Amino acid sequence: LSDRISLHRRLPERWNPLCREMKYDYYSLPKTSVVIAFYNEAWSTLLRTVHSVLETSPDILLEEVILVDDYSDKEHLKETLENYVASLRKVRLIRANKREGLVRARLLGASVAKGDILTFLDCHCECHEGWLEPLLARIAEEETAVVCPVIDVIDWNTFEYLGNAGEPQIGGFDWRLVFTWHSTPEREQKRRKSKTDVIRSPTMAGGLFSVSKKYFDYLGSYDTGMEVWGGENLEFSFRIWQCGGSLEIHPCSHVGHVFPKQAPYSRSKALANSVRAAEVWMDEYKQLYYHRNPHARLVNVTERRLLREKLKCKDFKWFLENVYPELHV
Repeated sequence: LSDRISLHRRLPERWNPLCREMKYDYYSLPKTSVVIAFYNEAWSTLLRTVHSVLETSPDILLEEVILVDDYSDKEHLKETLENYVASLRKVRLIRANKREGLVRARLLGASVAKGDILTFLDCHCECHEGWLEPLLARIAEEETAVVCPVIDVIDWNTFEYLGNAGEPQIGGFDWRLVFTWHSTPEREQKRRKSKTDVIRSPTMAGGLFSVSKKYFDYLGSYDTGMEVWGGENLEFSFRIWQCGGSLEIHPCSHVGHVFPKQAPYSRSKALANSVRAAEVWMDEYKQLYYHRNPHARLVNVTERRLLREKLKCKDFKWFLENVYPELHV
């Protein structure tokens, strides 16, 4: 079905008209490198992602699109893809020499990026017109802000754009360290002066966000001890908040996303990844995590604990009281 849909389709607009009225000084905004890691992705979903970035991003703001192949073995992702990408402006393809997993594949892309801002996208996305400007403008205003678009749903079975009704949701988690979605709390609604203001979110889903390259490096980028996929989004969320940054969702930036029935990456390593997050960032609250995950085993996180000390990060109690008071302890 995806193969029968145009690689150049436009998603319908269904959000706040106030966003249309926002004005940007394009010459003063930073440029971004868009990093898209993939493993054995279908041809049409991968290329629809690439074309939607190229066709909805103002040329002046898009430094490049970096496709990172995490050692795919599907035939269409070899020479055929190379030839196709060679004909596209601003797109380059780099390949891992072995399976690295999502975290390290993304870092491979980040390491060669030339833009001031890194924008990470999953490989089955479709961007809306106007998705990029709000993300870059917010980071230009506040370099320590890590900003996510609103993730709109594209139906896995029909590829119909379902959108995202009402107020965007924010990210949370439970004590098993499983990511959850929630409605925006009242305290946050009161803090915002306008419907176009960013919404602070305790955690992020992890697939789609923009961050200053300089700030990403300062924060210690991704934890390379994390394998494949799962848990890295919560670890990075805790680190952003506890080490002086802010994690936000911009209501004027919308990106459609296909939520596959089955993830292309195995989640067998997600437990070990979550242990790393708990051990480095959660202090005494990690006992609540271990109580719910009796199979979890201790891992060596000395290097990341040193990073936390070096950055003089706040404790997890501060995070719970100031960023996520809604979570029942």
